[in-house]
Amino acid sequence: MADNKNSKPGAKPEKLKKEAGKPDQHSKPPKETKSLKASKHPKASKPPKETKPPKKTKLSKLSGKLIGNNNLMLAVKAVVVGAAMLSLLMLIIVGADLRPSALLQGIRNKYAFTHASGDGFPVEFTGGKILGVSEVTKGTAVLTAARCTVYDGMGREVDVVNHGLSSPAMKSSGSYVLLFDSMGSDYKLRTLSGDICKGKTENSIICADVSRSGVFAFVTNSATNNARLVVYSSEGKVLHKWKSVNYKISDVALSPSGKYVAICGYSTKKGVLFSNVLIQQVGEHKNLREYSLDNTLIADIQFDGNACVAAVGDDLAAFFSVKDDKKSIYSYNGRTLNCYDLNHNGEMAFVFSDYSDGRNASVIVINDKCVEKANIRTSMTSPYVDLDNGRINLLFQSEVSCYNYKGKLLEQTDVSVDCQSLLTSGGKLLAKGVMTLKDIG
Repeated sequence: MADNKNSKPGAKPEKLKKEAGKPDQHSKPPKETKSLKASKHPKASKPPKETKPPKKTKLSKLSGKLIGNNNLMLAVKAVVVGAAMLSLLMLIIVGADLRPSALLQGIRNKYAFTHASGDGFPVEFTGGKILGVSEVTKGTAVLTAARCTVYDGMGREVDVVNHGLSSPAMKSSGSYVLLFDSMGSDYKLRTLSGDICKGKTENSIICADVSRSGVFAFVTNSATNNARLVVYSSEGKVLHKWKSVNYKISDVALSPSGKYVAICGYSTKKGVLFSNVLIQQVGEHKNLREYSLDNTLIADIQFDGNACVAAVGDDLAAFFSVKDDKKSIYSYNGRTLNCYDLNHNGEMAFVFSDYSDGRNASVIVINDKCVEKANIRTSMTSPYVDLDNGRINLLFQSEVSCYNYKGKLLEQTDVSVDCQSLLTSGGKLLAKGVMTLKDIG
C-alpha cells in the first residue's frame, strides 16, 4: 500500500490510528473517512473544478471509448497506417510472399532496376552466342557460354554474373533465375540480389524447373533407378524426394506456387510406347494424379497456373487437371508440328506444315478445353511462334508478322537475317539472333 500523503515523514501508521480517536483541544475532530484513498484531500482544500471537455464528434466519441486517450489514438492510427503501407509495398514488390527475406530481395531488385546501365536495345553479345533467353520480372535473362545477364525493358543491364558452368542451362520464373550444368551437377539460384543458394546434385542433371516462389526441382540420373526427383526450397532445403522405377523421365514442371510438381516420363509395354504425366503435391509420397497416353511421346510439360498441366507431344497436345482426373486432348490429325508456344493463360499456339517443303502452313490456337480459338492459313510456314495477349507473332525468315485471332494482319517488321526466335518479355517482343537481342515492339 502507498504511503499516506497527509502523514508526517517517519510517522507510523499504527500510532496515527490511535491518535485519530482523541479529540483535539483547538480543533474539531475530523470526519471519519471510509477509505485511506479518500484522505488524500483534507477538508480545508477544495477539489479543483473540472473543465468541460470540448464537444466531440460521433467518431471521436467512439474513438474515446475505445482508446480513452487522444494521443494514444493518434499513435495507434500511425502504426496501423504505417503497417498497411508497408504491407502494400511488400505486396507490390514481392507479390504474396511476405517473408522478410523476400522483402529484402524485392527491395534489392527494385534498386537494381533503378540503377540499370547500357545503351539499351539492340544488345550485341561479342563474348559468344546466345544459348538461352528467358523472361524474368520486369526484364529478360540472357544466357551465354560465360555469363548470365539480366536486362530491363529498355535493354539496359541490371545484373550480370560469370556462371562458371561447362554446359550452362537456365530456367526462370518471377524474379528467380536457376542456372545449372545440363551435363553435370553444379547449380545456383539467383535473383538481382545475387546468389540465393548454390550446390551440387548427387548425379548429373536431366532436367530442371523453378517456380515463382523460388522453389526449384531437379531430375537427375540414378545408379539404381531410372531417375530421381528432388525439390528444394529457395534456401536450398530439401522439400520432396521421389525415385522413378518404371519411367524414363523427359521433363519436370513446378506450379507457380511451388505446391505441385509434375513429371513426364515414358515406358514401353509389349512393344507399345506409353507417355505418363504424374502430378504430385510437394511433401507427399504418392501421386495426386496419374495420366497415361499410348502410342505418343510427350516431351514438354508446363503448369498453366495452379489448375492444370499443359503437355505437347509428337502427335497430340493435352491439358491435365490437377484437382480431378479430367483431361482434354487435341490431335494433330497427321499434320507435322513445326513449332509451338505454351502460354500461361490457358492457351497453346501451333504451326503445322502441310507439305515437307514448308508451304501452306496452318496456325492454330486452342484453349484449355482443346477448342480452337484461331485457325489461320499462311502461304509460308514459320520456324517460331509467340503467343501474347491475343496476338500471334510469327517469324518468316527475317520478317515478323503479327496477327489477331481472326487472321487479320496487324503489323509486319523486318528484323534481320540473324533472327532465330521470338520472345515476349518485360512487355516487349524480342527477336533473338545468334549474338543479338533486338526489341521489335
